[in-house]
Amino acid sequence: MTFTTAAENDIEQITELRLAYINEDFGALSEADAQKLRQQISSYFEKHLNKDAVAFIAKDGSEVAAAALLIIYEKPANPNFIHGKTAEVLSVYTKPEHRRKGYSSKLIAMLTDYAESNGIDRVDLLATKDGYSVYKKAGFAEYKCAYVPMRFTPKA
Repeated sequence: MTFTTAAENDIEQITELRLAYINEDFGALSEADAQKLRQQISSYFEKHLNKDAVAFIAKDGSEVAAAALLIIYEKPANPNFIHGKTAEVLSVYTKPEHRRKGYSSKLIAMLTDYAESNGIDRVDLLATKDGYSVYKKAGFAEYKCAYVPMRFTPKA
């Protein structure tokens, strides 16, 4: 198994891994929705991969067996992110036949090392029950927020 960052020639496979993650987390998609998501995700990676999105992958030969995506945001600094950079982890996913071999743990370690060496002040994620222990062991911690989370969703 080779652990590295995804390149342009991995976009199709990391797109499919994101779709597999979405299917497991949100439930099966209609073929029409899956196609729309596939197109948007692939386009996203073409624009952002290795710029403000880094995909850490485990490859078995030419097959991408697992991935963890780090989305990097730059914004005006404040005392909580003095360098102005924060990040979010998305789509940590391992194909079922490759699970329970430590691949996600290795990818998360690469991701946190990358964050530390690239001036990222904070990395956030939303942990699933299955992923919680992996993230906890890697140094992620639950936190209390002094603010009330709110969201606006524009009408389509």
